[in-house]
Amino acid sequence: MKTYVKTTAIFAVLFSLHNHYAGTQEKKYENAPKVVINATEEMQTPEFWISRIKGDVDRVLLTPEQIAQLNKETGQIPEKIKKLKDINGKPYSIDRVIRYNDITGAQYKIEDPLSMKTFPGDSLRARLAANRNFFESRTYYDHRQMAFDDDWKNRLYEKTDAGSIPDVITPRYGIISTHAMARVLPTNEMAYGKPAEWYIEGLQTGSIDVATPVAVLHESKEKDWYYVRSETAFGWVQAVNIALSPPEKIRAYVNAKDYIVALAHTVPVYSGSTFSSFVTDLYIGSTLKLVKKTGRGYHVLVLTREPDGSMEIVDGWVKPDANVSVGFQPFTQRNMIQTLFSLLYRPYSWNDANHEWNCCGYIRVVLRTFGIKTGSWPAFQMHYSDHTVVFPSDTPKEEKYKYLEGCDPGVTLVGGDGHMNVFLGIVDRRHYVIHMGGYDYTTGDGTVMMFRRVNVNETELEGSYNIKDWTKISYLKP
Repeated sequence: MKTYVKTTAIFAVLFSLHNHYAGTQEKKYENAPKVVINATEEMQTPEFWISRIKGDVDRVLLTPEQIAQLNKETGQIPEKIKKLKDINGKPYSIDRVIRYNDITGAQYKIEDPLSMKTFPGDSLRARLAANRNFFESRTYYDHRQMAFDDDWKNRLYEKTDAGSIPDVITPRYGIISTHAMARVLPTNEMAYGKPAEWYIEGLQTGSIDVATPVAVLHESKEKDWYYVRSETAFGWVQAVNIALSPPEKIRAYVNAKDYIVALAHTVPVYSGSTFSSFVTDLYIGSTLKLVKKTGRGYHVLVLTREPDGSMEIVDGWVKPDANVSVGFQPFTQRNMIQTLFSLLYRPYSWNDANHEWNCCGYIRVVLRTFGIKTGSWPAFQMHYSDHTVVFPSDTPKEEKYKYLEGCDPGVTLVGGDGHMNVFLGIVDRRHYVIHMGGYDYTTGDGTVMMFRRVNVNETELEGSYNIKDWTKISYLKP
């Protein structure tokens, strides 16, 4: 149970690390232009960056077999990091990041929830207690900018029904049928760390893709929320997003030989080949089982939840010109850059709230289109590869650039424990990245320019978690 001790202190450290909220209400705020300082119109297209790469941009850098092996090795991340030294030969650790994320539910490793036979009741009670302590660790404000009162909080804690948890839990199994939010507590009410805050939403753990299996460990008092273990997180998910089924039926769907993968933010799915009746949106990185690709479009099998909560599979159709891939994309520089740019200017949202993305959620779903599975946090994703260089943040930028320039554009992750970018290339001796930036920069007259979206900018743009803040460079290669 020591993992859950000192919740307040751990949260305070991490909250301070990630709180990029800029300035006071007296400042003048404006939307940043799409083309920010030292960028150009040309730079807003994937073709610009692809054309500048020397060598074969269609060379497969990680084969499906290599990706499958790396997916299996995510559980070894802490052990690999213990052997890792920074560029000065000093020990390095992300234990603090792992502990913080464990409190809110996000996990660094990929696990198969369908293999979970039992789960200790005292561990789940400890998790729910840690969630409650997390929420009590500071004052949170609702969408009205009002602090949550004790009556509201106590009703929410009662809703978790923690007292009914048995000593040994036998999970039920399910599959995500509609794109779902994973929450720290069973509510969709937003919780912010200060009045008028927009950046950190304290109850959001992450999002869970369609066709992701889950183990259902507990349910709320009203049975409208399930507490689940997904592949990458623990958290509360609304029951309407989960279809219950025996594991073998779920595996048959998840492991289908033929499937499509969404490559755009959303891909509409319809009930018939006339596309007259909309069914759902398939979010980027999510998959649907493919029956057949025809001239009329993609005939797919769609997951649905029946009124009794059980899984049903129905026919669906995706338009022939939809931005999808049959099977996961080959992991190449071209495909990676094109997919990153498919989300250009999408708005920032902390931990994927509101079906949008934050910095690591953005990169997670892009990597998912290649079959790469990572936990949703920068430090977890930047240790997916075995080729990670770590250094103190005060390392001279010239030395950081020396390492960066030995890496391939489009498949190199850069940043630190609090934020991450993807390296795009060098233009006129300036280095450029693409990222989901929850950031602002300030003009000469003191105006705060808010870009808070997927953006292309140089690595020395002030206010954008620039190179002076970096502590890691990770090259995605075998």
